[in-house]
Amino acid sequence: MALREDQIQRYSRQILLKEVGGRGQTRLLDAVVTVEGQSQALDVAVAELGASGTPLIVSAAVERTGFLAGTTLEALSPDAVAAPTRAVAGWLGSFSRGAAAPVACFRVGVSAGAIVGVPAHVPWPEHEPSAQPAEPVTAGSLAALIVQRFALGLDASPVTVRWDGHRWQRD
Repeated sequence: MALREDQIQRYSRQILLKEVGGRGQTRLLDAVVTVEGQSQALDVAVAELGASGTPLIVSAAVERTGFLAGTTLEALSPDAVAAPTRAVAGWLGSFSRGAAAPVACFRVGVSAGAIVGVPAHVPWPEHEPSAQPAEPVTAGSLAALIVQRFALGLDASPVTVRWDGHRWQRD
């Protein structure tokens, strides 16, 4: 799919990044991310992924709070709205490519206080999932970044980012 002129203008900052470029932006526009659950971190991730043009399927039953209260996906980006028929299970980050049948390529979520991303062939960590990381804004940004790295093909192995008391570090 070729990028339209309005998409080139809207996503020009991302397209200029060597890690993204035109091909990467097309991959982000083709990745359909299913969002399940409700938390401040998830709201941040939804905002960042939506603004990047990644189509999102957000449960209509979930009421967004904080800075996303009353905000529609269309307001984030007209490309952020996905057809619900393409849903793939996952907390955040399971996605499908283009018109193909949905395939869970990865899953990103919170486990034992860390942000965890695993490809489909890797089992979810045995830790009990935790509802909210310590710093929800940073955690949501990191979760969105992990989703984008998987969607762009920059990561193919499990990713864990953990707060060590001073800073977030990748394991």
